Parts: sequence; structure tokens; C-alpha cells
Amino acid sequence: MHQVHLFCFLASYAAAFFLELGRYWKPLPPLRWLSLIATVAGLIAHTWYLISRSIQSQLPPLVASNHDWLLVAAWLLVAGYLGFVVWNLQRRGADAMGLFVLPLALLMVGASSLVSNDPDVLFGSQRVLKMLHASSLVIGITGVLAGFLISVMYLLQHRRLKKKQNLRGGFTLPALASLARYNLWSVSISMPMLTLGLLTGFLLIGGSEKALRPVSWQDPIVIGFTIVWLGMVLSFGGLFKKRSMQGRQIALMNAWAFGFLIVTLLGLQILVNLTGLPSQHG
Repeated sequence: MHQVHLFCFLASYAAAFFLELGRYWKPLPPLRWLSLIATVAGLIAHTWYLISRSIQSQLPPLVASNHDWLLVAAWLLVAGYLGFVVWNLQRRGADAMGLFVLPLALLMVGASSLVSNDPDVLFGSQRVLKMLHASSLVIGITGVLAGFLISVMYLLQHRRLKKKQNLRGGFTLPALASLARYNLWSVSISMPMLTLGLLTGFLLIGGSEKALRPVSWQDPIVIGFTIVWLGMVLSFGGLFKKRSMQGRQIALMNAWAFGFLIVTLLGLQILVNLTGLPSQHG
């Protein structure tokens, strides 16, 4: 178990992505199965790595470090992708999914090597609350990532159908109605989870005054996330009121909202790491 390194599953996901690119240029059936095998091998190594890290730190991966937390989010994304592909194996509705999901998974795994992997300090009796905070945020942000990808796929599929174009190599994407339904699911899952993560974060801040590493209300990531969350609540609240909005408008708004949240969180992380601003999330 200790011989499994981050490079093992990073290389597996990279191989799967390049096989998907190969299918784009030359649609050979064996390439699809080789890509799936490489992805499964990567997910197994990914799981083994997280288990090994958890044993070493004696902490669950979600609260062990920022490094582990980011890898859990990547694990959920890849596992969801594999589950979707297996579910639609005979429908050919997920042929091009790997071209969207695998690059994002590669970025997340690569980014995990750039953040701290030191074990985090738990808030004593608030361990359960912190687990709830971390788990709700990782599910919510994974839902945001999935929603962003689904919105991009919807816009691409809409454009293809409007111009009567096909992806090269016979790739297919899910139907617009299915993508619209998946988009609604991503919003319905991510927003409650992000809300729960924000509320539990507030409780942790209020209860951390006597902790070794108290969290400040002036934490830039807390402030930035709260502002973006309020903007998303207002946007999606208006979305559900306007029943007449077309699917393309909804997908475009979701892509902008989810993309803005991702860019904001990444930008704040980079700002904290470069400037040394005090943050529990740095």
C-alpha cells in the first residue's frame, strides 16, 4: 500500500485521456475499453493512496489536509464518471464524457501536489462538525464541477444540433433533455451541500475561539465564498421562478455561475498562498 504514489493514478488518468483523444481521431472500439481500464486502474490506485494517507495520519481523508481533501473531490468526480459510463454503456450517450471529465480530474490531482499535505489540527470536541463541514463542501464543490461540465456539454450539443454538425469519429453526447435534467440535479445537490458547508463553517468559526488555531471571520476565503454563495442563491432563485427560460439560457447561466465560483475559490487560494494572508484554508 505504501508503494502507491500520486504519480501512479495521475499517469493512469493521463493515459485514459490520451486514449480518449485517440478515439476522437480514429474511433477504434479497443481504445474505448483501454481507456476505461486505465481509468479503473487509476481509481483503484487513487483509493489505495487515500487509504494509505489516512492510516499514516490517523485521520479521515476529508480532514487530514488540503491535499487529501482535493484528492477526495477528484475521486468523487472520476467515480461518478465511471458510474455514468457503465450505466450508459449500451446507449452510447457517454462516448465523449472522458474528454470533459478526465482533464479536470488531472488538473485536480496535479493541483493537490501544490497545496499543503500536513495533517490538519482538529477542533477537539468539534471533530464531528468539522467532518460534516468538509464532507458537505466536497460534495457541493464536486456537484459544481459536474454542473459546469454538464452545462458546457449542453451548450456544445445545442450548437451541434443547431448547425447540424457531428463530433468527429462518431462521438455522441447525451440528449439535450437528459443534459438539462442532469444540470438540474447538479444544482439541486450542490446548492444545499454548499449551504450546509457554509453554515457548519460559521459554527466552527464561532466555536474555535479557544482552539489552538482559531478561525477568523476575516478569513479571505470565508468572505469570498460567502459573497459568491449569496450571488448563486440569488441567481438560482430567479432561475426557478422563470419557468419560461430556455434550456440554453439555463445552461449558459449555470456555466457562468459555477465557473465563477471555481475561479473565485482558486484565485483566493493562490492569493492566500502568494501573499501569506492569514487563512485556515490556505
